[in-house]
Amino acid sequence: MAILVSLNILFKKHITMKKLIFSFIAVATAILSSCNNDDIPTVQNEGDKTRAIETVDYLNITYKGITYKNVPTTYDENGDFIFLDNEFSTVYQNELANDYDWSISAKDSYNITFYPSLESNLKSNRLTVIEDANSSTKSILKQLTRSASDSLAVLTLYDDKYYKDRSLTFGLFENRLSLAVANLKDKSFKFNDKCSSLIIKNNFPDDPDHYFTLGVDNCPYSKIEAVFVGYDDRNFSDRTITGIAVANSIKKYATLPGFNDKLSSFKFLLARKGQYHDDINS
Repeated sequence: MAILVSLNILFKKHITMKKLIFSFIAVATAILSSCNNDDIPTVQNEGDKTRAIETVDYLNITYKGITYKNVPTTYDENGDFIFLDNEFSTVYQNELANDYDWSISAKDSYNITFYPSLESNLKSNRLTVIEDANSSTKSILKQLTRSASDSLAVLTLYDDKYYKDRSLTFGLFENRLSLAVANLKDKSFKFNDKCSSLIIKNNFPDDPDHYFTLGVDNCPYSKIEAVFVGYDDRNFSDRTITGIAVANSIKKYATLPGFNDKLSSFKFLLARKGQYHDDINS
């Protein structure tokens, strides 16, 4: 009888301990789930399902002369903008979301200006651009084998943000003042919808007393800028983003607002700071 009583007591203690363990696990799981759900911001998609936002950037955005500061920004699965504020998100949805001609002038990765077109972008920046007629893939690849030490300007595209992963480097030289890649999907590059950061280096000295022949003009070194124009689609079509390095400078873009993993073609060229004309659109 004493043995049976002891066994019964042990059994009850075992059950009680088991219940305590399960209760502890349940409480811990609930706390962790609550923390995870509260700490990760979400947005609503078209199917009324939520998805986690991995990163939120805060951009200073200028549009039609108005600057919207610290606009919380993320991107959808296609890399298109999602603005999480109330003010600029309304402007974007009403005026820009369905416009495939707008152009971004990126001062850096967090300060951008929207323009209605690439032409108005370049005109606002007072750039006169000169393009070579021949920018074949073969001639571009030949330039890639040259040393960067004698280049007038250098562009490096990176596969990932913050200058990481695979990269491609392109140079401008005295016998090639511009280049144009119509399709980054080309087997020679295999970089379509890959680029997420870039660096532009302008090797011209900041010297107003020495001149370089750009097109038909003699330009002071200090007035020559290296200009990158990226296109959302191949053959230089769709929306654009521009980046500019002034004389004797290195311009870095750790991310490309609105264009991460979206570039399909680009132009890289020298431009004179001065009165605009539209050679780039010819």
